[in-house]
Amino acid sequence: MHITPPRAGLALFPLLVTTGAAFLIGGETHAAAPQDVVELEVLGVAPLESEAASILVLRQKGAQVVLPIYVGREEGADIDLRLRRAPSARSHAIDLLAGAIVTLGGKVTRVEIQSVHAALFRARVLLQQGDRRLELEGRPSDSVALALAEHAPIFAARKVMAEVGLGPSDLDRMREPPPTAEEQKLGPVESF
Repeated sequence: MHITPPRAGLALFPLLVTTGAAFLIGGETHAAAPQDVVELEVLGVAPLESEAASILVLRQKGAQVVLPIYVGREEGADIDLRLRRAPSARSHAIDLLAGAIVTLGGKVTRVEIQSVHAALFRARVLLQQGDRRLELEGRPSDSVALALAEHAPIFAARKVMAEVGLGPSDLDRMREPPPTAEEQKLGPVESF
């Protein structure tokens, strides 16, 4: 059975509202200027033992700066499956959204992680549907999963990378063992 997409965008709105995405329509998207963003690649997802969460680790292409983002355990597992190109026993919400976008004549052109406030990130998915450019606001975990599903590039605002990106020196400091209780009581030790 072949489904003919309705007129551009008319059926897309109700579908996206029901999936909980914010839908913004405009002649032009508000994509950041190329100098305001950096391209990222997904390094992987690490589940946290003590929480029902995982850490999604993105790295700036051509640099040694990483961007860690806490995501739900289920969302992290979905991203991990997509990275490994492993088959899933069941369909995921991202598969439904990706299928709907394609069926309605759209294409995911890019994902942007645009801001962070109190460890909460905001992302948007940019779509092309014919001559229309559309934006969906979403969680970074869903946006990254959609980008992986549709082979779309992922970007982050330079200001996000400056605020929460971790460079080599930051990672080295994190690897240092914490001071012992005795060292904390003594304070800085000076040698003579």
